[in-house]
This record gives sequence, C-alpha cells and structure tokens, in this order.
Amino acid sequence: MGSFAGWTLPIVYSSVAEEVLSVRRKAGLFDISHMGEILLEGPDAPGWLDQLLPSKITALPTGRGRYSFLLKENGGIIDDFFVYRIEPSRFLLVVNAATTQTDVRWFSEKLSRAKVALTDESECWGGLALQGPEAREILRRVLPDLPEAFERRAIIAASWKGSSFWIARTGYTGEDGAELFFPAPLGTSLWDALLQAGASSGLRPCGLAARDILRLEACLPLNGHELNEEMTPLEARMGWVVDWEKSTSFPGKEALLEKRSRGLDISLVAFAAEHPAPPPRAGYPLWAGETVVGKVTSGGYSPTLEAAIGMGYVKTPLTTESTRLTYLVRGARYPVTLKPAPLYRRKNR
Repeated sequence: MGSFAGWTLPIVYSSVAEEVLSVRRKAGLFDISHMGEILLEGPDAPGWLDQLLPSKITALPTGRGRYSFLLKENGGIIDDFFVYRIEPSRFLLVVNAATTQTDVRWFSEKLSRAKVALTDESECWGGLALQGPEAREILRRVLPDLPEAFERRAIIAASWKGSSFWIARTGYTGEDGAELFFPAPLGTSLWDALLQAGASSGLRPCGLAARDILRLEACLPLNGHELNEEMTPLEARMGWVVDWEKSTSFPGKEALLEKRSRGLDISLVAFAAEHPAPPPRAGYPLWAGETVVGKVTSGGYSPTLEAAIGMGYVKTPLTTESTRLTYLVRGARYPVTLKPAPLYRRKNR
C-alpha cells in the first residue's frame, strides 16, 4: 500500500510483472476510487463547457465520453480528464485525484454566473477498472444485461443489488475494458463479485504500479509527469484533443494558436533501451553525446516488451524516430532509441 493525494492506495498485490502480463493476456481489476467525480448539470452546461474546454462538447452525443483538458491562459495543462454526457444537460467529469479540488475551484469560478449546478461527488463514489482481453466477458457474468453493442468511450447506466451506477468503456492500460463508477458502499461487494466471476478466466487484482507500467507501454500521459502547467497539448503531442475549428474560444486558445504557428522547442517522445539496462526514472537527463537534450518524464521496466522504456521531453530537432540518446545510472551510460508511440498496441480480437 502507499499514500497519494490523501488516499491509501493498493500499489502491488503479487508482483508488478505478473499483474501487467495478466492484463495483457487475460484481465486485471484495479481500484480507482481515488479518482474524482464532478457533476455539472443545467440548461447552460453544454454551451459553457464548449467555452471552457478545448474539445467541442456541444457535439458530444448523450451516452458518450471525450478526453479533454483544463488549460491555463498560456495553454499549460491544469488537468486531463474524461467528460461524459450522461444526459443532454448533465455531465460527469472523472478527474485526477491530485487535482480534484483545483478543478472544482476552477469550474466554480468560471461558472459563477452560469445556470449550471456543480457538485463534487468524489467522496460519495468509488471506482473500479476491469481491463484486458477477457474483461467484457467477465463483466457480463456479473451484469448479463450489458449490451453487446457497447462502443468505445460509451457510458451506460447499470444496476446491481438495487443500486444504480455508471459503466464506461474506457481505461488507462492500452487494453479493452470498462471503468465502473458507483456509490461507495457498493464497492466491496462489487469487487468480490467481479473477482469471483473472473476466477476461471485468470482475472487477478492489480495495483497502481502495474497500471503505471501498462499506461507507459501504451504511451498514455500522466498528470504531473508528461502533463503539467508548463507544457501545452502541443508539446505533449496531443493537439488532437483540441478542436481548432470550433467557433467558441476557450482558455489558452490564443496561446496555442501562436505556438502552433511559431513551432515547438521540445516535444514528447517514447524510447526503449537497446540492451538490458536499469529502468530510467523521472527527472533523468537525456543525452546526445555530451550534451543534455531532454529529460525523462516517466520510465520503468516493461514485462511485455522485456526492456527498459520511458517517455520524456526532447529538443524538437532530435525527436525523429530511431534517434539514439543515452541516460546515466550511477555513472554508466545506457543507450536508448526513440520509438513510435505507442510502444505497445493492443491487437484487435
């Protein structure tokens, strides 16, 4: 167990490698109750979200989710999150634990004159993530009414033991699966039911250390590492999140347009060690010859790829694939090669 943002969280149950490979090959169950849940509702909610987020929320169909950002005026990333349109004028935002209170204050200030009700439901809701190639089949054993046509990023209402909750076909592992958001008292029984239903399929409980390696293999950014208030979606190579053509403005739009026109000094890259090597850690410098050209933002050992891997920011002229850099551990240099992201891609089944 470990502490994070006021929570005591499960870090590892058996071993990180076993848990990572279980998710890649079968299924894993994660406790994500530390994530924050914010409800926004009211007739003005869609239009105001369009003005506050870089994504076009008015075009989001009911029952679907979209990945988005909270941005500063300079384009820096305050938080990344999923926004789900659960009713035409009602939205569920699932945000990072470390920034939940910051996000609530940010929205409260921006929406002070809008006909939008904001409720922080984080203390009332729990969360589970069921991930892996067997995940949806296991979920159907507990919830047989789960529809077959359950599209990626869709969110549906479900009921179990008389309690209503939400299931989204989303995740943070690079695998298929679902995230469940439910009244907190339901958590223990739902966890036990899923583990029992998945026992024959090799489902195992997984900790947040495995989740971090899984998202790193899939090159999914982490708030506070790849994403922070000093970096914009452009440096993070996530300009696809921004709807550049929508008519409404949003915080940071002008700064992003200017930066897109001017060009970038640094960009996010993914890399893998060329030989057996100790894993790189966040903050390690990246070297080209005798010159520091970047910095590791996340790193670790990948059981799936059987190599030390990482992500980091590097000077833009050196961000082409196959560029060779090095990092230092206890005075020894270890070579890495820049790779196309993601380092791991799920095979369709």
